[in-house]
Amino acid sequence: MHRTGGIRRALLALAMLALLTSPGPAAASCEVVVPDEEIHCTYRPVRPQHDLVFLDTDSGEIRTARARRPRGGSRVVLEPFFDLGWTPGVATVAPGLERLLVARSKPSCPPFQRGPGPGLDCSYGRPTLWLAEHRVNDPANPADDLWVHLNLSRRLLGRNSEIHGWTTWLHDDLALFNAVVFPDEGGWYNSPATGYRQKKNAAQIYAVRFDAAGRPTIERYAPGQLWRRRCLTGRVSAQPPEEIRSCFPGQRITITRRCYDEPEGEAGWAWFNTENADGTGALCRADGPRIQVPVLRVYVAELDGNCEPTKVFEEMAPVRQPPGGALFRQMGTVPEWGDMQASISPDGRFVAMATIQGDPAGDPTDNCAAFRLHPRQPGDPLSGGGRHQIHFCRLDADLRCQAEAVPIANQHTPPESSALPMFAYYPTGERIRKTLFYTREWTDPVGHTGDIQRLDFKRGRDARVWLAYGRHAIAIQPITKLHSCWRGTDRTSCSGR
Repeated sequence: MHRTGGIRRALLALAMLALLTSPGPAAASCEVVVPDEEIHCTYRPVRPQHDLVFLDTDSGEIRTARARRPRGGSRVVLEPFFDLGWTPGVATVAPGLERLLVARSKPSCPPFQRGPGPGLDCSYGRPTLWLAEHRVNDPANPADDLWVHLNLSRRLLGRNSEIHGWTTWLHDDLALFNAVVFPDEGGWYNSPATGYRQKKNAAQIYAVRFDAAGRPTIERYAPGQLWRRRCLTGRVSAQPPEEIRSCFPGQRITITRRCYDEPEGEAGWAWFNTENADGTGALCRADGPRIQVPVLRVYVAELDGNCEPTKVFEEMAPVRQPPGGALFRQMGTVPEWGDMQASISPDGRFVAMATIQGDPAGDPTDNCAAFRLHPRQPGDPLSGGGRHQIHFCRLDADLRCQAEAVPIANQHTPPESSALPMFAYYPTGERIRKTLFYTREWTDPVGHTGDIQRLDFKRGRDARVWLAYGRHAIAIQPITKLHSCWRGTDRTSCSGR
């Protein structure tokens, strides 16, 4: 309960629960080369026509689909490693369609206790970063091609680490992700020995870079411009490239961030797990801490041709100031509030974000209300993770919302939680269809459930379509496409390397 990471953690926990309560298929077509580090599996290509990738929580497979066909099917790309102990999470696909980055966790891994222990080799069960890369064996026999899976957390990032699940591709040889990394022999921000040390959970942005020979390395991304040890950096989302192996001047990324040196005062801080919003009263949950949490904001950074931000963080303004009323401070079991999980559109003109917001029909003075809203664990009425409401806006020349951000419409009572927004553009005849995909969660008489919807946001906040393959999908992400692909001007550039 005490770690941050928001709905990313909650949704991945739900996915893990769904995966672990059914046996799932064994990785019969996979071979372990190095335990917990390198696994080879049958190659299943990413189709050039597909533009979405997601985790199927019913099977544990990573699948792809077409944005324009909400009633269509999906195809398996990566198999699960159930019999090897690993459960999958969020996945993203590089523009060349031959590399994926996947978050994976090993639930049976011994957790961190008071210092280095037997769980170090599998990162104590935390989310780790895996690369899946297409390997061609015999060119005359495509049937023997492989997906080579490498645990980059163990091999490059550091074993005593935790990725926050999100990855995004600036181009085919450069991807970004956010992570917390401690020395192998060091401590952790949350442990029985120290409790929850909020300020130590300062995730930063890292880069996976591939050299001319295709070898990956991991390095700090833009440390001078963006690394701030007093700040936690959440989801990073990149505008797709114009060329397959380079950034272009003006390419944009969104950054979600909160800083622990936020000026004191009510505007930038909120109390977590307390009966009253001012930090007084009983605990909402006796097993949780009473802490003040700084607000999350969303920023947009422009890059130069070398993929570097053109401004330092202190020169950036958030796309908007998150709403600060009492309903927007009701956090549920996850200590975070404000704007988060931002995504940028392929043309760089729009931003979508998920904002913590309690039930508008509820009691704004009840600071524990979100713990009871949409509980995720059967038999635990205080397991609600906080409700999110997606908003989107058009950016102005200063990279701020041009007007008030538009919330998507709700369909349930109490209102569902909507999160993990992502944009997908694709040509339909002579026009470009501009859509926004997002995950929904709610509680009904059957229990906690969810799905994925597509919003044709240029047609209005109610122009929604339910996805047939979304019932068991989670954390749907765009397959990174070159500009010429989604514009429909050069379909040949969409077929990979």
